Amino acid sequence: MYKIGEISSITGVKAGTVRFYEKCGFLEEIQRLPNGYRIYNDHHVFQIRVCDIVFDSFVNSRLRKLSMKLIRAAQAWDEVSFGCALKEYRDAVITEINRTKRAIELALEWNFDDADDGTVYTKKQAADLVGTTPEAIRNWERNGLIPKQEAYRKRYYTQSIIERMYVIRLLLDTGYSIMAILKFLNKMDGGKKAEAKKELTDPESGDLQSRADFYLKALGKIRDDTGKIENLASAHHLLI
Repeated sequence: MYKIGEISSITGVKAGTVRFYEKCGFLEEIQRLPNGYRIYNDHHVFQIRVCDIVFDSFVNSRLRKLSMKLIRAAQAWDEVSFGCALKEYRDAVITEINRTKRAIELALEWNFDDADDGTVYTKKQAADLVGTTPEAIRNWERNGLIPKQEAYRKRYYTQSIIERMYVIRLLLDTGYSIMAILKFLNKMDGGKKAEAKKELTDPESGDLQSRADFYLKALGKIRDDTGKIENLASAHHLLI
């Protein structure tokens, strides 16, 4: 059993942050002494460390949702749900890394001519493949990032459009604006590759390759952090 100063020392997390995690419902119920002092246990040590690792890592909106699911499973102290949540999170990070590497290749090569083989995908299938949402794809179409289709007709997307979506998602994830992406795509479509790449070069953040390398490094950190969480869970007997 630990007082807040002790658990702060054990976890390396400031007392104010510990109280914030409690307020957010990330920790299981905390007992109080008759004088009102909070008393923490080893479950709380683990839950605080999981929160600290998750919130220290770079996350996009897709991984954020899964990381919160992991935190909730730790708070519930359920072996099955935590194990499933950790596996889902780890698998999603690996998928994200592979998608990002593929998107970088596509953005730099920009050769989709041989991509189409007659296969088409619905909006939902396209979103699942690319790792986005149907609403995001709808927004890309409205903004001219992908070809517009006839109104009030069900949308279908070819492989070349899927690969274009990979590039769009990568550019958004690495901080480019819709306008910058549109200029890049228009010049790439017009065969002006040198000019297109200039649209993605910023004096402070560098070019696409620099941003993509930073993004991959951040994803790699999350992958390593899932290993830390797994080791912690095993030490606290929360994995079957």
